[in-house]
Amino acid sequence: MYWQKRYIKEDKAFVGTSGLETIDLPNKGLLGCIELRVLATTGTTVGEPDVWLYDALEKIELIVNGSQVVKSISGEQLLALMLYQKSYAEGQYRSNHFSAESREYFLLNLGRFYHDLDYMLDLSKVNDPELRLTFDFAKTTTHGWTHGQAYAASPAPSYCCIPHLLRESDIVPRGYIKTHEVYRFTSAGSLKENMVLPRGPLYCNLYLQSWYKAEGLASNLEHLELNINNGEKVPFRVGVRDLGADVCRAFGNFIIEQQIQVTNGQDYPAPIENGQAYESVLDNKDIIGVNTALFANNMDVVGHKISDMTAQAGDFDRWYLFKGWYPFSMCKIPYFDEMDERTWIASAELGDLWLRVEEASGAGTNATIKLLADEVVAQ
Repeated sequence: MYWQKRYIKEDKAFVGTSGLETIDLPNKGLLGCIELRVLATTGTTVGEPDVWLYDALEKIELIVNGSQVVKSISGEQLLALMLYQKSYAEGQYRSNHFSAESREYFLLNLGRFYHDLDYMLDLSKVNDPELRLTFDFAKTTTHGWTHGQAYAASPAPSYCCIPHLLRESDIVPRGYIKTHEVYRFTSAGSLKENMVLPRGPLYCNLYLQSWYKAEGLASNLEHLELNINNGEKVPFRVGVRDLGADVCRAFGNFIIEQQIQVTNGQDYPAPIENGQAYESVLDNKDIIGVNTALFANNMDVVGHKISDMTAQAGDFDRWYLFKGWYPFSMCKIPYFDEMDERTWIASAELGDLWLRVEEASGAGTNATIKLLADEVVAQ
């Protein structure tokens, strides 16, 4: 047996600057994952790097049988999942300069990890499999950050789509992993929300996200509690810092590299929450790099002169190494281990299942707090 990485679209231009791109997938074979490479040219204004390609990909959906959802997530949620699944390319060069090439690599897994031989989508058992990309390369703001700009319309943004298909194999998959949003609410001070999960699915992972400027998990979340079967089991009630420590024990610190051209003193969307950004300024020898603490997915971009430590005005080419706990303010709930079926929850056997979010008194009012689930689907 072998994995065939089959290019079904190569350097294909998007149908416009915004809209819906539909990609027909093969109708046979065992689909392990879909590789998606996106390329675009940034706008002409210096110092507006807030909008990235993962913001432009507003929704990535894998649909079968006309309307059956297999995957439905946003670009930044997919990158966060790739970090948790250890399929993220840490050394990838990510840049957001003015009038320059920008690219991003996405991997949509149908299993628990890269090339999982137990969980794949058998394309011969479904009809009309397709990948749908909802995109907007014209947006200039994202999730509360406003120092962004539209991507260039010419050359048109483009993509490659490469399904990874297992060939010449007698393996019969046990099913596939479905990922989608199952609950959302708007953040508010001292709010207590029971995020009730739909009954029926077999859950192997849950993820909580609060991705909005200065309103990440550390700003909004005070306590988190998992309640199974109306209080029969309450595995944890934990604060946001202790929750991050659990994530760190399980996965270590996550790392994302970015190079940007940014204006001194402006806010910037840090892609990893609760950690540090290690900074280097590339085009001005009189600027000193500093370590900046990250707590609410937001940071102030400030440079100082080495000579007298006064603030330096202007635009700078900066390279950041972000290191911390919550990628794109998304936390994997530490109860689950996708590699150990004994930790999975068969919700059909329960009276109820919910995740209780208790917000801090000073929580923001702009964030949409989302709960995503991985469901094991037999095929």
